[in-house]
Amino acid sequence: MDAWYIVRDQLFGSADLMEGFATWWGQSTFMTNSEDVIDLSRENLVAYWQGGGYDSYAAYAINATKRISRNETVMNEFAGTLEGCINIVYDTYANAIEFMSACAHALVEAGATTFEDVVMPWKIVTNVIQVLNEFMKNINDLVAKSVRQMGELREKGVFLARQANDFADVKAMAEPAGNPDLWAVKPIQPPSA
Repeated sequence: MDAWYIVRDQLFGSADLMEGFATWWGQSTFMTNSEDVIDLSRENLVAYWQGGGYDSYAAYAINATKRISRNETVMNEFAGTLEGCINIVYDTYANAIEFMSACAHALVEAGATTFEDVVMPWKIVTNVIQVLNEFMKNINDLVAKSVRQMGELREKGVFLARQANDFADVKAMAEPAGNPDLWAVKPIQPPSA
């Protein structure tokens, strides 16, 4: 069984690691929390402040939350893509198990009929040819399935690379937001009578 884990973790990559990333990215609240904090800061400031400094900060906050929201969407797409990769990896494992099972079945079947046909040596040759033929068919089937799945994995890799281009940096805050002369406290409105 150790050989199986070596194949799984080194040849195909660790499905457990992919699952961990997919789960973490899918459940992560960092971006949502960041959006909420930035929105709350803008909402709190608008009650007390006005002027070019506030306007500059408000524009920055709105832009930042849009970019964070976009990045959160990309991360969720990453999680979904990794989910698809996990399915491909496990399908590959299943195909390998089916291959081993089919070969073992053909060998057992040939052994059973060979025992019965000891008195007819030409049937033994026929059985061996059938087993070899079945073995080659199983190899070809496994190679075809594996190539198809590798194509799917490569397609997912291209999708992930394309999605990585969609990450948006939060731009630096404009200078007026940091200039105290451009911030003014809003006048207190007298209570209406």
